[in-house]
Amino acid sequence: MTKPLSKFGSVTFAACVVAFSILLVLHKPLPPGFCEKSSIDRVILHLFEPVLRAFYYYPSHYLFSTPENQIWWTRLSLNTLAKTMGPFNLLDRHTVLVKDATWNGVHVRTYEPRLVKNATGGAAIFIHGGGFAVGSVEMYSGLTRRMAKEMNTFVVSIDYRLSPETVFPDNLLDCEKAVDYLFENGAQEFGIDLNKVVIIGDSAGGNLATVIAQRRQEKGVEPKLAAQVLLYPLLQLVDLQMVSYRYFHKRLDGFAFVDPRSVAFYYMLYAGISMETAQKLVPSVITNGHIKPERRDEIDKVLSHRSFIEATHLYNLSKVPDRWEVQENREAQKLLDPIIFNPDFSPLMRENLKNLPKSLIVTCEYDTLRDEGMIYAERLKTAGVPTKLINLKNGFHAMLNMHNEITEASSCLTDVMDWILEQF
Repeated sequence: MTKPLSKFGSVTFAACVVAFSILLVLHKPLPPGFCEKSSIDRVILHLFEPVLRAFYYYPSHYLFSTPENQIWWTRLSLNTLAKTMGPFNLLDRHTVLVKDATWNGVHVRTYEPRLVKNATGGAAIFIHGGGFAVGSVEMYSGLTRRMAKEMNTFVVSIDYRLSPETVFPDNLLDCEKAVDYLFENGAQEFGIDLNKVVIIGDSAGGNLATVIAQRRQEKGVEPKLAAQVLLYPLLQLVDLQMVSYRYFHKRLDGFAFVDPRSVAFYYMLYAGISMETAQKLVPSVITNGHIKPERRDEIDKVLSHRSFIEATHLYNLSKVPDRWEVQENREAQKLLDPIIFNPDFSPLMRENLKNLPKSLIVTCEYDTLRDEGMIYAERLKTAGVPTKLINLKNGFHAMLNMHNEITEASSCLTDVMDWILEQF
């Protein structure tokens, strides 16, 4: 005769049933190719993505009715989840000296290797992502600490002010002030060879890093940056119907990855558009309804490499939808036209790219922003800039934030660090 379950056993069994049921409800099959380089990586993503959806995506999209509360929750949830990722190594404090400082009025965090003190003599400037509205030096501390430790070089992470509280160009100017401080004081304070300074940015931080590199070249500032590293950068708000954007609508809609609607919304906040107005304009912007008809030839000229990307980088086993009808919106055109063609805001729109520093651009196959990174790489090559493009065939946006959990992310980070060391 079977013994009845104990009270503890009954509770445990019920908890398991509830947990399994929740997982079934949250489960969404990842597309073929997504993190398929490693079966372990794919299993981790199968577990992590529903958690991200449950704690970040669903609440921010459906629980909160106002944009202010949505942003508040997004910041809180992502900052909290970031703290759970990666092992905490007690020995790190003996290998990397971490300090918070204020450079030209901007908060920064510096990382100095202790065991082999700045073996390269150079420095890496890191600008974090987060759509200009989310993220911090704390969220990226695991990544920047590892870079300082494994490259044995000085790393500074810039904590620029965020949108919508601070808008373009002040976020950019925060980063520039910190970069200027390094070039003005780095040699004396930290023993840095100022001819060995690399700028790095991911996502929106990639936008800021790109613009800083362009502006320094345009002004003829010395010393020049030794190189720029752009990790799945956000570079434009003039075409949200590229192949990678349309693929997201086709296959990734509803997953907790960077989506076209969020790109449009957060980019508009950076432009200084009010949260309520930005939320209202999103449907038009994601169809390119914010572009005046007379401006379209200008876009086609600057983004001429777009046709090459669209012809050669289609997604396996998934037909990408044709471009859909533009929902023109005069209000969006009036508000955004004065800013989205400014190369300091949309660096992909800068026509002259000659003499920019050596460049490494990392894109991910399953990323809304894939195409603009690829287009920029092709344009840099055409302009004669030594450029290396790494497209992670199984990757997704913000992948390097999971460098401790995802083997392909860790491997890519190692490749990025090796490339940087070659520039020193």
